[in-house]
Amino acid sequence: MECNYCKNTFSTKTSLKNHQRTAKYCLKIQGKPLKYKYKCESCNMSFHKIFNLNRHTERCKSNDKVYQQMKIIKELSDELREKDIIIMQQEQRLSKQNELLNDQKKTIKELQDKLENIAIKAVSRPTMKNTQINYIQQLQPVTEEHLVSNVSNLTIDHIIKGPEGYAEFALEYPLKDRLLCSDYARRKVKFKDKDGKVITDPEMNILAVKFFESIKEKNKELICKYANELKERLGDDNVMDTVLKLFDYKAAVERGSEGERTDFHHDFVKRMCSQTLKE
Repeated sequence: MECNYCKNTFSTKTSLKNHQRTAKYCLKIQGKPLKYKYKCESCNMSFHKIFNLNRHTERCKSNDKVYQQMKIIKELSDELREKDIIIMQQEQRLSKQNELLNDQKKTIKELQDKLENIAIKAVSRPTMKNTQINYIQQLQPVTEEHLVSNVSNLTIDHIIKGPEGYAEFALEYPLKDRLLCSDYARRKVKFKDKDGKVITDPEMNILAVKFFESIKEKNKELICKYANELKERLGDDNVMDTVLKLFDYKAAVERGSEGERTDFHHDFVKRMCSQTLKE
């Protein structure tokens, strides 16, 4: 029997009908889509014969549990890799922004110092405060070596007075003739670094750290020694108050050496500015 569409011949009418219903090339000629009855539950491939489905199932990799687990692991790994890339990109952008901000701050600071030095050289200009500029010109540089060399002059009498005593020591020894306050309201001081460059230092944020760092160990030594001398009189309330206050000063100096701005720091700076004010 001959197929009306593809002209193939068959021995029985049943074979002919099955051919016209399932043969891909014949269905294509007929303009009919191939209808699949059977579907693999593991990989979703479709088949029109159960025999073909069963044969496929025996070899289907998607039916393998290990394969499935590896596939899941790979998908998770890919997802994590994508997230890592996103995080890395964000960190790089943040790092660049921080670098840009730091560069801008550095540039502003350099410009401020440059302007200050230009102003000093232009002392003859009538708009400048000649007295202050002349004083700046006479300032001696502040170096770590100079600060350390004067630590031995610190005494327990300075420490007992608190911020006032520390300021008294600083202005009498390590910072004598080495800074001035140019703006008391803003607690702005000026000093020269080791290269003779004028540094503007609001609230003594730079210079106070250097100062406290230089006296930190000597300060601790003097306080502990004095407290040990008073230990037999600790029953006296006044003595106890003194010891507690001294250890508060010890902690304040250590915190100041790390750049922390405490009430102690502000009191110290206030007294330094009041005694070095040049307008």
